[in-house]
Amino acid sequence: MKTKTLLLLLAAIFWLTIPLAAKEKYAIGLFHFNLQYVAGDYKIERRIIRESLFPVLQFFDQHPQYKSDIEIQGYGIEVLAVEHPDVLALLKKLVQRRQIELVIAHYSDQLFIGYPALDLQRSILLSDEILARYGLERSRVFFGQEFQYSPALATALKGKYDVIATSSDPNSWYHGETQPLVNVTYGGDTINALIGGGRKELNGMQWSIAFLDDGEEFNTKDYNSDFFRLPAQEKENMDHYKKLLEDGYQFVTITELVKHIKKDPGYTVPAYPFVPEGTWHMKVCGPYMWMGRQRSGVETDGITRALSYQARGEVQLIEALIGYAARQGQDVTGLKKLLQEAWKHLLLSEVSDSSGWDPWLIEVQYTDNEVATTRKLLKDIMEQLWKMLAGTGGWQVNTKTGEIIPAAGKYAPGVLLATPAALPVNFSVSAQSYTVQTGRINDHLYQMDIECMRPADGAVEIVFETAANGLEYSASCGEGVSVVLPAAWQHDPALALTNGFIYLNNGYSLIKDCTVEHLAATWKVDERKLVFREELKEGNPSMHMRFFVVKGSAEDGLRFANQLNSFPSYQVDKEGSTLRYSRIIPE
Repeated sequence: MKTKTLLLLLAAIFWLTIPLAAKEKYAIGLFHFNLQYVAGDYKIERRIIRESLFPVLQFFDQHPQYKSDIEIQGYGIEVLAVEHPDVLALLKKLVQRRQIELVIAHYSDQLFIGYPALDLQRSILLSDEILARYGLERSRVFFGQEFQYSPALATALKGKYDVIATSSDPNSWYHGETQPLVNVTYGGDTINALIGGGRKELNGMQWSIAFLDDGEEFNTKDYNSDFFRLPAQEKENMDHYKKLLEDGYQFVTITELVKHIKKDPGYTVPAYPFVPEGTWHMKVCGPYMWMGRQRSGVETDGITRALSYQARGEVQLIEALIGYAARQGQDVTGLKKLLQEAWKHLLLSEVSDSSGWDPWLIEVQYTDNEVATTRKLLKDIMEQLWKMLAGTGGWQVNTKTGEIIPAAGKYAPGVLLATPAALPVNFSVSAQSYTVQTGRINDHLYQMDIECMRPADGAVEIVFETAANGLEYSASCGEGVSVVLPAAWQHDPALALTNGFIYLNNGYSLIKDCTVEHLAATWKVDERKLVFREELKEGNPSMHMRFFVVKGSAEDGLRFANQLNSFPSYQVDKEGSTLRYSRIIPE
């Protein structure tokens, strides 16, 4: 008996001492280069290219054993082509030998979760045209400035991208730990998302991140080094790559890693729970950081975002008129080129840094300047269109359908045309003082204009009561559908309301006019309150907003919101030598 026990023990020890099959080990990198890091400062733009981007590309050129993803905006490719052809040539070389996977998500490093899907889609289209011009191939990986995320990217990116690379922040803020690769679903569409903070140990593999940050952080300390290259910091990051290689990691692109995860034994890509739009560092407010929270003293969040929102409608108006002229047999080739330039300047105006974190005055002014340039281009186009179409009485223009009909009545700028009446939903205001006009336009539509004066602490709040069992809204870039916001989360969601729409679940929809002040709303779930908050600095004495209340179903509210904000209609006419247009309030 003792001999048998001893033999069994020796056998067990033998099997235990045989090394288990080593897991495959993969490392990825993602360098996010932003030429609009200090939007409007072209000295810094050049320094980023020469002191950071170029040395990073040279590092990979000298070490072909390393792979990585590099993300840069389409605008950045244009700048490289015109001003830094040597840098573009090296980038192209690395992309062509499949060592660098090129990630191009948008033309401008815009706050795309602050605007309807159309803007992001045009941004992608412009970037793709630039890439084709210079013989570059982008991947089907999407990465957003500030780690911006929206579940509606599943719809907005359909047919263009296969995977979103994002952080774990939005998910962990609302739900906790996540798997590394998940399926995000919205409106019947699905896309993969690779979650940077997701689980790293899988059944047959493990993975790590060699670098995931602003590309400038690889070899500069941004502001702290004035964007000049720091050899010690660069060496530290290079040594990290060397250590991963010594530890047996194989360097792969994000696309390759996704394939490896999908092949991992026993791994099934799970459905991602619904997570509203978000960014990295959700603990500092998510979308609200760019749409209401003001820290630098020169910010004007609501006005800054509304300026771009006004201009986007005007670009859509001109685009519809150009389409109409083309159908009338006019040669609009030159006008289309001007329109493309207008789109570019509009998207530059939507840059995130003009209203987030601690923008410098030059960054706030950047949006103002780009909107002014957009409007100058549109004015030139409109003058030519008026002559081309021999307009006399003017037109009504539907930017959604492109339909043009003769104008009915005179030019009428958007003013309160309602019969004075109380709003059918309860609201309250926190401010030094405020003035409000409320009225009924018809049996199912109400309007409210409110101006709030800055209190001593600067924080103005407009608060609407909501029902107790959840709301409905459209996630950023997903304005085509209404989705349910459940009433059970770890934290209160901050919502960009890109089409202004939210169904209060009490028979009424609230619609923010995004062209007046475009602010995020926070739903205080336990208190059943929807809060529009703006932290005004001393130089900003007031906050002015306009809301509409639609009686009826969520679908009724959604339809009105998209007609008002996402795809507005306009009336165009001329008085003397002055061309005028006004947005038509839907009824």
